[in-house]
Amino acid sequence: ENYGAENQNWDISQASNKFIYVANNEGLLEFNGEEWQLYPTPNETIMRSVKCFEDKIFTGFYRDCGYWEKNEFGNLEFNSLVLENTIEMLEDEQIWEISELDGWMIFKSLQRIYLYNLKSKSLKTINANKNITKLSRVENTIYYQEIDKGIFMIENGVPKLISDAKILKENKLVDVFYK
Repeated sequence: ENYGAENQNWDISQASNKFIYVANNEGLLEFNGEEWQLYPTPNETIMRSVKCFEDKIFTGFYRDCGYWEKNEFGNLEFNSLVLENTIEMLEDEQIWEISELDGWMIFKSLQRIYLYNLKSKSLKTINANKNITKLSRVENTIYYQEIDKGIFMIENGVPKLISDAKILKENKLVDVFYK
């Protein structure tokens, strides 16, 4: 009732202006500390991920991802990286996680990782044969697990296998932490 959207939220992020952004079943929720504003997902699907970085709000959902920017009236408008880069997304592909590292926005679906360079606007894709589990940023490195293959790190935009130990190939990794 308070925010005027569905009751299920998937992700949350805070912008530098202290606004809160929430990935909701109906779209992107913006909270300025007093009022909620709903921006419906452009393709009317469930929004799964959100990450604020600099003056943009990056989001991911069913077969699309991109960023929102304020227009001259203060309303958010969506820019699709899928359309801009003519990405052929997989059937039923959804963007579940977004991270940032060294000027790259990293979007993770279950089968792919998309690396978007904020300066050059170039895009790289990492494909997996099996499902990709949780994307983890530890200090200045991104790690992920590909089921049945092991743990990888992303180095210069390329996956690098760092462990194919049996326990890591046969079990699902939940997260990676710095000790």
